Amino acid sequence: MLKKNAIIWFRNDLRIKDNLALSNIIKDYEKITAIYIIDPKIKIGKASKWWLHESLKNLNNSLNKLNSHLNLFYGSPYKILNSIIKKEKVCCVYWNRLYDEYSISRDNKIKKNLINLNIEVKTYNSYLIFDPWIIKNNSGSFFKVFTPFWNKCLENIKINQLTTYPKKFLHNIKINDFDKELKKLNIKTNNSIRINNLKKIWLPSESESNKLLDVFIKNKINNYSFGRDRPDKDLTSRLSPYLHFGQISAQRIYNKIYSLKSLSIVDKKKYIAEIGWREFSYNLFYNYPDIKNISIRKKFNKFPWIKNNKHLNLWKCGITGIPIVDAGMRQLLATGWIHNRVRMIVGSFLCKNLLINWREGEKWFYENLVDADEASNSAGWQWIAGCGADAAPYFRIFNPVLQGQKFDPDGKYVKKYIKELKNIPKEMIHSPWNINLKDQIRFKCIIGKDYPNPIIDLKVSRKRALKAFKSI
Repeated sequence: MLKKNAIIWFRNDLRIKDNLALSNIIKDYEKITAIYIIDPKIKIGKASKWWLHESLKNLNNSLNKLNSHLNLFYGSPYKILNSIIKKEKVCCVYWNRLYDEYSISRDNKIKKNLINLNIEVKTYNSYLIFDPWIIKNNSGSFFKVFTPFWNKCLENIKINQLTTYPKKFLHNIKINDFDKELKKLNIKTNNSIRINNLKKIWLPSESESNKLLDVFIKNKINNYSFGRDRPDKDLTSRLSPYLHFGQISAQRIYNKIYSLKSLSIVDKKKYIAEIGWREFSYNLFYNYPDIKNISIRKKFNKFPWIKNNKHLNLWKCGITGIPIVDAGMRQLLATGWIHNRVRMIVGSFLCKNLLINWREGEKWFYENLVDADEASNSAGWQWIAGCGADAAPYFRIFNPVLQGQKFDPDGKYVKKYIKELKNIPKEMIHSPWNINLKDQIRFKCIIGKDYPNPIIDLKVSRKRALKAFKSI
């Protein structure tokens, strides 16, 4: 016999399928109140606000089909939950766990309060393959290096049976009007031009995430180990924002990829390892909760970063005079996303060629990426700067010209985002400052006028970076 009243609190799990909290609450309870709370203490970047706005609409539509409704709230989850519990006579609250320091502390306080009120609390892991406190080394400590961490994960990982599409809710508990509340929340960015660009590229929904996974498996995953580094070719899954907002689970992706019999072992391992890097980032995030602000390698506290707002702003706008860097930064502003290889290139240029603090890059990415994820973003920037766990060595400084020539050999990626260079031949596209004036006129691109000269000498800045890194 089903029990009476319960709450499902949606967070970064904006999906119906393979949602442990949802599947269990439907199995156990008759009257279910579905809620989402905008917690003002959790900062959301501009691009992520748009994604969240669209995702909530799509989740509500999915719930409507199940005879349910998403009730939206803004404010203290503690107070909002207490209010709903009293009004609806709720006896249990379900949610899927989050892993940032603030959410863990907040949720523990809420759980303790609810238990004191004789309200049952049931929580699940529907976000990662492993809770970040599960995987430990033989001495019982957490891993600081990716390869042994992921090997340990692979020893324990299973193809878990995923929950199916749930049955309909027996009762639709509607506390407020979804459309009115969403409009009142005003969480999407006010930049109408950018919104229109994002709408052309992304559809933030659970159904779209599953379509993208199917397309990736059908058309892209073969030769992934090669194609994943080519920004000029559309060969990545682009599932990162869907993973962040929980519109698809890491377990579902793992199950599907692992089960592919026709896929080469190399490509299978390489793609599954990308899931591993996400797990590793959360392992670090849980054990270094201030990873967003403090370098894991303490000696970097003494690093001689240079504060240069002019260079920082030119980098942000994609007008550094280095084509592959500028293309990446313009892709970010145009699409809310950057190819992973290019993320490393633009990050290395900022931290090592310009010697600008990695935190500036982390903040800019977090504000403008649709897949802005505190764990992955912070761990990624620390890796690039050389100050994180298992980070790239300080002497690994990407040469953006060579990177462009290797991974964008025809200049297609650069020309897509830098229209000024559309007439430049592929042989010259990654170092246009070397083109003589006669050819610049012929190509209708005067360097220093139509497209900027490099803001820094790559060779000189490399030597300066090596000297700075050795000083600590």
